[in-house]
Amino acid sequence: MARDDSQGRIIEVILNGRSGTLDKHALAGRIESFLAERGVMSRVHVTANGTEVPLLARRATNGDADIIVAGGGDGTLATVAEHVAGTGKALGVLPLGTFNYFARNLGIPLEVDDALDVLVGGAFISADVGEVNGNLFLNNSSIGLYPAVLAQRESAYRWIGRSQLSAYLSVLLVLVQPPGFLSLTISADGHLLARRTPLLFIGANAFQMDSFGIVGRDCLDSRKLTLYVTRPLGALGLLRLAVRAFVKGLRGAREFEATRAEEILVGMRRPRVRVAMDGEVRLIETPLRFRLRRGALRVLVPALRPTPGAVQPDTTTEPGPAAAR
Repeated sequence: MARDDSQGRIIEVILNGRSGTLDKHALAGRIESFLAERGVMSRVHVTANGTEVPLLARRATNGDADIIVAGGGDGTLATVAEHVAGTGKALGVLPLGTFNYFARNLGIPLEVDDALDVLVGGAFISADVGEVNGNLFLNNSSIGLYPAVLAQRESAYRWIGRSQLSAYLSVLLVLVQPPGFLSLTISADGHLLARRTPLLFIGANAFQMDSFGIVGRDCLDSRKLTLYVTRPLGALGLLRLAVRAFVKGLRGAREFEATRAEEILVGMRRPRVRVAMDGEVRLIETPLRFRLRRGALRVLVPALRPTPGAVQPDTTTEPGPAAAR
């Protein structure tokens, strides 16, 4: 991967004011100074709420910026990436969230100054992304229990602050209640399955799969999505499964089955369903069509980094505004 000269770049930065604990306005000034000292022209925006992120991302992709930087958690990154993918422009990453799975998967440093160094001295790669009915996701998408967990997590964040502890507590609070079941008809690359389950989970991030302690990296290394379907467990069985995940991971667990596929079609009786994608929830019409968009997203990563199986080197030298128009 060629190392790119940062001179002449225009970088637009979108900071989610609600992600993480750092003072985003102070961080904006820090970013502007850092880039200016290195001769890079930049524009930095701090959002008051999450609804401003897609608007700013849309404007940035239609403007003259070469690199559009998302500063926030994985949900913020996915929102910006949805607008950047396929435009010829590149995504820069400032990981400011709770888990930062996307950054970790690509070897992007979690310290702000180190992540800023990548913006001026990194390399461009083309990364695979997931998609469900036209909605992009970077790490995972799911239906069933997980959207309920996310709603509980936002409540926990308001009460005890944003942390991994409050995220884990949200899982436990949801699982102590009787789960609902989804009756699904699934086609995984043409292979038909009928399942009744409280949770269907689609994985697209090898680091996240490893951190959960479940199989799936080999699927992503072969550039396919991983489909996980939980068996129809009761509340106690799901709670035991969650505790096992926290204590020793889920490798070898028999409570769910995993399948690899490049395209997954999920049908159900209800016309619309809440779908979680990288920590955000959207109401989407059924059936759900999950697929892998290979090499759809250009991303700046540390130079000379090991390349995961789901990521391919980008042989072009610089993302030009003309490519996005």
